[in-house]
Amino acid sequence: MLVTLLFLLLLTILGTSSLYLAYTEIILSRSTESDAKAFYIAESGIEQTLYWFGNPDKFPGSPGDFFRKRMLNNTSFFDADGKSQYTGTAGNPDNVLSGKDNELKIYKPLTPGALCTVKSKSISGRISRVVTAELIEGLSGAQILSGSWMTE
Repeated sequence: MLVTLLFLLLLTILGTSSLYLAYTEIILSRSTESDAKAFYIAESGIEQTLYWFGNPDKFPGSPGDFFRKRMLNNTSFFDADGKSQYTGTAGNPDNVLSGKDNELKIYKPLTPGALCTVKSKSISGRISRVVTAELIEGLSGAQILSGSWMTE
């Protein structure tokens, strides 16, 4: 009888341990899922900005007007000295677009000759992700400057 009670105690401990491990695994997988979701939402902000630069005529008013060429008689994003039309800073950006769980900031580039810096922040659950990239004007329109992609 004592052996049976010890065996039941051992099974109870194993069962409780298994439940605790399963619970911990669920928490970790939800955290990983939230992190990935936040990253992809932030990344989509950069992609949306590229789309807006390529198709400003499809958006009447804002944001379309913001993504039109305004320098040199509306033919360029740059003035005669090669400076971008975007002059804001991270603290005081040229344009801020905010949603329920994301924020997109566009401001002057840090790299000479670049078009602008785009900072996209997203929140999923309790996890926040930020993706920053600088854009350049390439032959096929706005493109991400190689090596400028950063995540926080």
